[in-house]
Amino acid sequence: MATVRNINVNTTGSFPHLYLSTDLTAFTGSQATFSGLDLLPVTCLTDVTINNSTGIYSFVDFCGPDMNKLTTPADNSIDANIVLDSLEFFGDATHSPATGAPFYGVNGLSSNKIEVQFILVLNGDDTVTNGIGKYYYQGKGFITSIAPTVNPDAPVWVSPISIAVTGSFTDGIIVA
Repeated sequence: MATVRNINVNTTGSFPHLYLSTDLTAFTGSQATFSGLDLLPVTCLTDVTINNSTGIYSFVDFCGPDMNKLTTPADNSIDANIVLDSLEFFGDATHSPATGAPFYGVNGLSSNKIEVQFILVLNGDDTVTNGIGKYYYQGKGFITSIAPTVNPDAPVWVSPISIAVTGSFTDGIIVA
């Protein structure tokens, strides 16, 4: 019988984490820790969707009776919903430098149209546990689709968040 290799996210320490930086060279795939980097952790995620939607161009020619297909560039994005945390969402005006992602917060990065580098760690924080690495997607892009909402049945503010990815994703496993 084949071994099941699920990426578990339902135990303590294995929840997805999204990190944002205004330093567009902040992350490398081999980093086992992000300590020392000027990062904005966006950790109160309620759901996450990773979109890699490669386009397809279809055409027919006189050489055959069937459709032909070619790929076109992908339109990549990360979509999630977040529970608003005042510092993560609105930023920390006391943070230095005043140009870092923690200073702006998610809302400020979006409204000021600041390009960010992101890393989405699928199964936990930024460390290696028991020799098993953490899976990630990383890239650069812009924060979009911010729309905070609240209602009496769910008395915390939540907002969708999208990262419109510029270029390609990088994915892999963080190694020690």
